This record gives sequence, structure tokens and C-alpha cells, in this order.
Amino acid sequence: MEVYARGVQETGTKACKFKIGGRMNRNVDAYPGRTETMVKLARKRLGDNVTINADANGGYNAAKAIEVGKLLQDLNFGFFEEPCPFEELSETKEVADALKIPIAVGEQDASLWRFKWILENKVANIVQPDINYVGGFCRALRVARIARKYNATIVPHNTQTGSTAVNLLAFAAVTPNIGKQMEFVYRGEEKAESWSAPQFRIVNGKIAVPKGHGLGVDFDPAFLAQAQKI
Repeated sequence: MEVYARGVQETGTKACKFKIGGRMNRNVDAYPGRTETMVKLARKRLGDNVTINADANGGYNAAKAIEVGKLLQDLNFGFFEEPCPFEELSETKEVADALKIPIAVGEQDASLWRFKWILENKVANIVQPDINYVGGFCRALRVARIARKYNATIVPHNTQTGSTAVNLLAFAAVTPNIGKQMEFVYRGEEKAESWSAPQFRIVNGKIAVPKGHGLGVDFDPAFLAQAQKI
């Protein structure tokens, strides 16, 4: 919890996300009592002005997810991500029907038809395709367009930082139904990347979208000249 609190303070961010449950291990917590203890402590430690989200990585069946989801609701969490295994859409829908907290899914999915089915059948309120996994900008934008039809939000899954995360920034800048906050991993103050510019740092909870040509990243030609051709 202290790691999260320090990260929020250092970046000025207004949102963060916790991993809960046992990560695809059905109804088994990482250790007994971890999830309940952590989410309660998170709200107490971070206060009411920080949006807190929770990701179960498909770790619960519907009954357990509903139980955990009610706790998250009581603590005013922002959204509940992948409460059930991603392939078990009927279970996830059961959770969505039972709870008021928004349900988020989609990082494992690449089918446009499947995203449409998820939204049409109210399995989730938020879709989370990974721009890389789903097939690039165009397909991610198609998912966003499908989501707009159903008044849903898109919050792309992201595990990248620095210049490798620039596609997320570009996507967010052009998508009308983008979420209020994006996923951007923070592991503490990073060293400046000598081989590229600009540097993507979180300041007051924000990262500036670069305005240069292409995606806005310039690569040091001297660095590239040292690369080995295979």
C-alpha cells in the first residue's frame, strides 16, 4: 500500500488500479484476507479524491465476484476489471447484472464481433482492447466506434512506459469516448531515455501528447547507427 501511496504522491495522479484475487486462480486470494484488507486500506490511505479501480484478472466465479464487487461498491471504487475468466461471458454478465459498479473487459479480445456482442448484451460498460493485441490503431478505433454506439467507454489495456507507450497517448487524443484516465505503468522515477525524445513523465497526473511528426517521437540517429542488423 505504501508503494501505491508514494506513487500517487510523486506523480500527482488522481487514479490507480489494484490487482485483487489470485490472478486466474479461481476464488483463491494471493494470501488469505489480502484483497479485503488491501481495498479497505487503499480507500483509507488514498482518501476520497483518488479514483481506485480493481482488476481480478479473471480470478472469480460469478458468485464470488458479486461478493467482492459489493465491497468495491461500498468503497466507491471506479470500475471492476475482468471479475471472471475472459472466456466466460455469461458469468461476467451475471456479475454486471448484480452490481452497480462499472465492469471492464477486453484486454484478451481481438474480435470486433465479440466486442459488439459484449456491449450489445450489457456484459460490460467499459472495453479495454490492447492496441497491440487487437491489431493496431485502426482496429482499436473500430472498437471505440462500436463502443460509442452503445454509449460505452474505451480504456485501452497498456503495460508500456516511455516512448513505447506513445501509441496509447495518440489513441487517447483522437478518441471521443476515451476514459478519464489511461493505464500507464509507474514503477518510480525513471532515467531519461538517451535514445529518444521527448521524455514521457507523469506531471500533476498528466502526460503531454507529443506534437511532432508521426507519433511525435524522435530517435537519436547515432543510437540507431549502433544497432546490429540481423
